[in-house]
Amino acid sequence: MRLVKDTNIDFIGVRRYAYVLSAVVILAGLISLIVKGGPTWGVDFQGGVVIQAKFDRVVTTDEVRSVIESADVPNVSVQHGQTKDEVIISTPEVGLIGGREASDIMKETLINSKNWVIDEKAIAVDKVSPSVGKDLIYGAIKSLSLGLVLILIYVAIRFEFRFGLGGIIALFHDVAVTLGFFSLLNEPIDLSAVAAFLTIIGFSINDTIVIFDRVRENMKLMKGKSLDEILNVSINQNLGRTIITTGTALLTVTAIFVIARVGTLHTLSLALLIGFISGVYSTLYIAAPVVRAWHFNIIPKRYRKAEAKSA
Repeated sequence: MRLVKDTNIDFIGVRRYAYVLSAVVILAGLISLIVKGGPTWGVDFQGGVVIQAKFDRVVTTDEVRSVIESADVPNVSVQHGQTKDEVIISTPEVGLIGGREASDIMKETLINSKNWVIDEKAIAVDKVSPSVGKDLIYGAIKSLSLGLVLILIYVAIRFEFRFGLGGIIALFHDVAVTLGFFSLLNEPIDLSAVAAFLTIIGFSINDTIVIFDRVRENMKLMKGKSLDEILNVSINQNLGRTIITTGTALLTVTAIFVIARVGTLHTLSLALLIGFISGVYSTLYIAAPVVRAWHFNIIPKRYRKAEAKSA
């Protein structure tokens, strides 16, 4: 049973509106990044200390922050974990504070506080040095860039350069939208976010390649038809598959996002949620229109006429 039957949506005809919408969203994220001086890096990249503690009762974030700050630990961030009796405390300070490690001060302060009873075994400490964080940032950028270049090469060889360019621009679009939303929402970029970006790239290009493959088939079957008609027909023929594939993934990601309100799973699910939605949009409204733009604006007219005759 097909979910979507015989659609005839003019995706190419509304491409200019899609360009404007994408430009507005990406520009908003870019302005946010400029105002904030770049992404909000997590401890994985910035360096610092993260402590996850489980208390004997429900605690407030202000209560925990007050106790930690009383020990002269600066730049403390506190948020609840999965339950109200669990908190995640972080600070970019990894050096010595008054001759002692920041992690040791925070841990001892939590244990010795009279506000609650907490077992040492209920406290997990994670430390990342700033130098390691910088190496991780470089590695993350390198992995994302390498992935995009390899995808461009693969699609250009499998199809044509214009298809590879369309796919890559769509992927840049998805990463830019996700990064922009993270900045607007003040969400930190950590290793789980980078993993999500790579997943988004792979998921999005897969659907785009399926449509490009259909375009290539239809260019042989629909001789005499315009490129706009061929692109529209190809996208509409794969629309049901796109909705089912992405919809199934979104159901799972949404469930994780609802359950995991903080921590690694929250960051991962949020990035995937934004990226998958953007991926569907870019597959339908960005990738194919870019192929069209390249065809009509870059390829010489005489080559296009010869190509049309051979078709």
